[in-house]
Amino acid sequence: MRSRLIWIGCLIILGAVAALWFLSQRDTPVEVNHTGPSPNTPSVSFDSVEMVINAPDGKPKYKVLAARYQLYETEKRSQFDLPNITLYDDEGSQIHAQALQGEAHDNSSVITLTGNVRINQAQPGNGSHPLVITTERLVVFPEKQRATTDSTITAMRGSEMFSAQGMSLDLKKEVLYLHSNVEGVYQP
Repeated sequence: MRSRLIWIGCLIILGAVAALWFLSQRDTPVEVNHTGPSPNTPSVSFDSVEMVINAPDGKPKYKVLAARYQLYETEKRSQFDLPNITLYDDEGSQIHAQALQGEAHDNSSVITLTGNVRINQAQPGNGSHPLVITTERLVVFPEKQRATTDSTITAMRGSEMFSAQGMSLDLKKEVLYLHSNVEGVYQP
Protein backbone atom coordinates (compact mmCIF):
# COMPACT_ATOMS: atom_id res chain seq x y z
CA MET A 1 0.00 0.00 0.00
CA ARG A 2 2.83 2.31 0.91
CA SER A 3 4.53 1.75 -2.46
CA ARG A 4 1.28 2.68 -4.21
CA LEU A 5 1.12 5.97 -2.31
CA ILE A 6 4.71 6.74 -3.22
CA TRP A 7 4.01 5.85 -6.82
CA ILE A 8 0.87 8.11 -6.94
CA GLY A 9 2.81 10.92 -5.22
CA CYS A 10 5.56 10.66 -7.84
CA LEU A 11 2.97 10.81 -10.65
CA ILE A 12 1.36 13.90 -9.07
CA ILE A 13 4.75 15.62 -8.71
CA LEU A 14 5.72 14.66 -12.27
CA GLY A 15 2.36 15.97 -13.57
CA ALA A 16 2.78 19.24 -11.67
CA VAL A 17 6.32 19.72 -13.11
CA ALA A 18 5.06 19.05 -16.64
CA ALA A 19 2.14 21.49 -16.18
CA LEU A 20 4.46 24.22 -14.85
CA TRP A 21 6.88 23.68 -17.74
CA PHE A 22 4.01 23.90 -20.26
CA LEU A 23 2.63 27.08 -18.69
CA SER A 24 6.06 28.71 -18.66
CA GLN A 25 6.56 27.94 -22.38
CA ARG A 26 3.35 29.58 -23.62
CA ASP A 27 4.46 33.07 -22.49
CA THR A 28 7.93 32.78 -24.05
CA PRO A 29 8.20 35.21 -26.99
CA VAL A 30 8.76 33.64 -30.37
CA GLU A 31 11.49 35.19 -32.50
CA VAL A 32 10.43 36.05 -36.04
CA ASN A 33 12.99 36.82 -38.71
CA HIS A 34 11.58 39.80 -40.63
CA THR A 35 13.84 41.46 -43.17
CA GLY A 36 11.34 43.97 -44.60
CA PRO A 37 7.93 44.25 -46.19
CA SER A 38 6.60 41.41 -48.26
CA PRO A 39 6.59 42.03 -52.03
CA ASN A 40 2.80 41.91 -51.83
CA THR A 41 2.64 44.63 -49.18
CA PRO A 42 2.88 48.25 -50.34
CA SER A 43 5.06 50.66 -48.35
CA VAL A 44 2.69 53.54 -49.14
CA SER A 45 -0.92 53.54 -50.25
CA PHE A 46 -3.25 56.43 -51.16
CA ASP A 47 -6.83 56.69 -52.40
CA SER A 48 -7.97 59.30 -54.97
CA VAL A 49 -4.54 60.48 -56.11
CA GLU A 50 -3.64 63.30 -58.49
CA MET A 51 0.06 63.65 -59.36
CA VAL A 52 1.43 66.29 -61.71
CA ILE A 53 4.98 65.88 -62.99
CA ASN A 54 6.49 69.16 -64.19
CA ALA A 55 9.33 69.96 -66.58
CA PRO A 56 12.28 72.00 -65.28
CA ASP A 57 10.59 75.15 -66.67
CA GLY A 58 7.54 74.49 -64.47
CA LYS A 59 5.17 73.44 -67.26
CA PRO A 60 3.32 70.16 -66.68
CA LYS A 61 4.75 67.18 -68.61
CA TYR A 62 2.12 64.69 -67.52
CA LYS A 63 -0.53 64.12 -64.89
CA VAL A 64 -1.73 60.86 -63.32
CA LEU A 65 -5.14 60.50 -61.67
CA ALA A 66 -5.90 57.20 -59.95
CA ALA A 67 -8.56 55.77 -57.66
CA ARG A 68 -5.79 54.06 -55.68
CA TYR A 69 -1.99 54.36 -55.67
CA GLN A 70 0.36 51.84 -54.06
CA LEU A 71 4.14 52.16 -53.83
CA TYR A 72 6.25 49.00 -53.49
CA GLU A 73 9.49 50.64 -52.43
CA THR A 74 11.66 47.50 -52.27
CA GLU A 75 10.67 46.60 -55.84
CA LYS A 76 10.86 50.21 -57.08
CA ARG A 77 7.43 50.06 -58.68
CA SER A 78 4.03 51.65 -58.24
CA GLN A 79 0.56 50.33 -59.00
CA PHE A 80 -2.53 52.34 -59.91
CA ASP A 81 -6.19 51.37 -59.92
CA LEU A 82 -8.26 53.07 -62.64
CA PRO A 83 -5.39 55.30 -63.85
CA ASN A 84 -6.04 58.25 -66.13
CA ILE A 85 -2.84 59.75 -67.58
CA THR A 86 -2.70 63.07 -69.41
CA LEU A 87 0.42 63.74 -71.52
CA TYR A 88 1.16 67.34 -72.53
CA ASP A 89 3.31 68.36 -75.47
CA ASP A 90 5.19 71.65 -75.90
CA GLU A 91 2.27 73.26 -77.77
CA GLY A 92 -0.23 72.40 -75.05
CA SER A 93 -1.91 69.50 -76.83
CA GLN A 94 -3.08 66.67 -74.65
CA ILE A 95 -3.43 62.94 -74.98
CA HIS A 96 -5.41 61.01 -72.36
CA ALA A 97 -4.85 57.32 -71.60
CA GLN A 98 -6.98 55.40 -69.15
CA ALA A 99 -7.21 51.76 -68.06
CA LEU A 100 -8.33 49.42 -65.31
CA GLN A 101 -4.79 48.96 -63.94
CA GLY A 102 -1.42 50.64 -64.27
CA GLU A 103 2.10 49.93 -63.11
CA ALA A 104 5.07 52.32 -63.14
CA HIS A 105 8.77 51.40 -63.16
CA ASP A 106 12.06 53.31 -63.37
CA ASN A 107 10.83 56.39 -61.46
CA SER A 108 7.68 56.55 -63.62
CA SER A 109 9.61 56.73 -66.90
CA VAL A 110 7.76 53.57 -68.01
CA ILE A 111 4.05 53.09 -67.25
CA THR A 112 2.23 49.93 -68.33
CA LEU A 113 -1.56 50.16 -68.62
CA THR A 114 -3.70 47.02 -68.76
CA GLY A 115 -7.37 46.21 -69.14
CA ASN A 116 -9.72 48.23 -71.36
CA VAL A 117 -7.03 50.74 -72.31
CA ARG A 118 -8.38 53.80 -74.10
CA ILE A 119 -6.35 56.63 -75.62
CA ASN A 120 -8.10 59.90 -76.53
CA GLN A 121 -6.67 62.84 -78.38
CA ALA A 122 -8.14 65.73 -76.40
CA GLN A 123 -7.57 68.60 -78.83
CA PRO A 124 -7.10 67.41 -82.41
CA GLY A 125 -5.41 69.82 -84.78
CA ASN A 126 -6.84 71.24 -88.01
CA GLY A 127 -10.44 70.95 -86.75
CA SER A 128 -10.45 67.19 -87.37
CA HIS A 129 -12.18 64.57 -85.27
CA PRO A 130 -10.33 63.28 -82.21
CA LEU A 131 -8.43 60.01 -82.49
CA VAL A 132 -9.61 57.26 -80.09
CA ILE A 133 -7.57 54.04 -79.72
CA THR A 134 -8.56 51.00 -77.64
CA THR A 135 -6.42 48.00 -76.69
CA GLU A 136 -5.80 45.64 -73.77
CA ARG A 137 -2.19 46.61 -72.96
CA LEU A 138 -0.19 49.76 -73.56
CA VAL A 139 3.30 50.84 -72.50
CA VAL A 140 3.63 54.62 -72.07
CA PHE A 141 6.94 56.50 -71.97
CA PRO A 142 5.82 59.89 -70.60
CA GLU A 143 9.25 61.57 -70.83
CA LYS A 144 9.63 60.57 -74.50
CA GLN A 145 5.93 61.19 -75.24
CA ARG A 146 5.60 57.76 -76.83
CA ALA A 147 3.21 54.84 -76.39
CA THR A 148 3.45 51.35 -77.81
CA THR A 149 1.72 47.98 -77.76
CA ASP A 150 2.00 44.58 -79.42
CA SER A 151 -1.68 43.87 -78.64
CA THR A 152 -4.52 44.27 -81.12
CA ILE A 153 -5.74 47.85 -81.38
CA THR A 154 -8.89 49.46 -82.73
CA ALA A 155 -8.66 53.10 -83.76
CA MET A 156 -11.47 55.48 -84.67
CA ARG A 157 -11.49 59.03 -86.00
CA GLY A 158 -14.91 60.26 -86.94
CA SER A 159 -16.49 57.64 -89.24
CA GLU A 160 -13.12 56.05 -90.03
CA MET A 161 -12.21 52.88 -88.20
CA PHE A 162 -9.33 50.44 -88.47
CA SER A 163 -7.63 47.67 -86.51
CA ALA A 164 -4.05 46.43 -86.39
CA GLN A 165 -1.78 44.09 -84.51
CA GLY A 166 0.40 46.46 -82.49
CA MET A 167 1.20 50.13 -82.84
CA SER A 168 3.59 52.89 -81.82
CA LEU A 169 2.34 56.39 -81.17
CA ASP A 170 4.77 59.31 -81.28
CA LEU A 171 3.00 62.19 -79.57
CA LYS A 172 5.69 64.78 -80.42
CA LYS A 173 5.43 64.10 -84.15
CA GLU A 174 1.73 63.21 -83.93
CA VAL A 175 2.37 60.03 -85.90
CA LEU A 176 0.72 56.65 -85.43
CA TYR A 177 2.72 53.65 -86.70
CA LEU A 178 0.70 50.45 -87.23
CA HIS A 179 2.74 47.26 -86.93
CA SER A 180 0.86 44.56 -88.90
CA ASN A 181 -2.46 43.07 -90.05
CA VAL A 182 -4.00 46.48 -90.70
CA GLU A 183 -7.66 46.44 -91.75
CA GLY A 184 -10.20 49.21 -91.86
CA VAL A 185 -12.40 51.70 -93.57
CA TYR A 186 -11.03 55.07 -94.67
CA GLN A 187 -13.32 57.82 -95.94
CA PRO A 188 -11.41 60.76 -97.48
